[in-house]
Amino acid sequence: MVIVKDIEVYSLCEHHMLPFYGRCHIGYIPSGTVFGVSKLARLVDMYARRLQLQERLTEQISKVVLESVNAKGVGVIIEARHLCMMMRGVEKQNSTMVTSSVLGEFRDSLATREEFFSLIGRRA
Repeated sequence: MVIVKDIEVYSLCEHHMLPFYGRCHIGYIPSGTVFGVSKLARLVDMYARRLQLQERLTEQISKVVLESVNAKGVGVIIEARHLCMMMRGVEKQNSTMVTSSVLGEFRDSLATREEFFSLIGRRA
């Protein structure tokens, strides 16, 4: 399993036109071909630098990793703070939205998924 964690994410919510920011963790099981570490960070930036929904961003990243290197499985977690929650409406300063996308062996195998979550410091 290859994991890159704590990739900084900065994006703009397409609903509220306000920023959200946080961290992205990507894990995958290669089947021969691997991603360069910097390519994973660039992939996150590429999709985050457009009007976006966190849920969609998480899915887009996982699908590209799965398809680009024909990975056996992929897990992506994004933890982000949304200014729409912090400065308008309910004004909750400490809320964090967590989204995940697990594909292939990460979806099919509980042990693989739990290993990924434990290595990035989250509970399954």
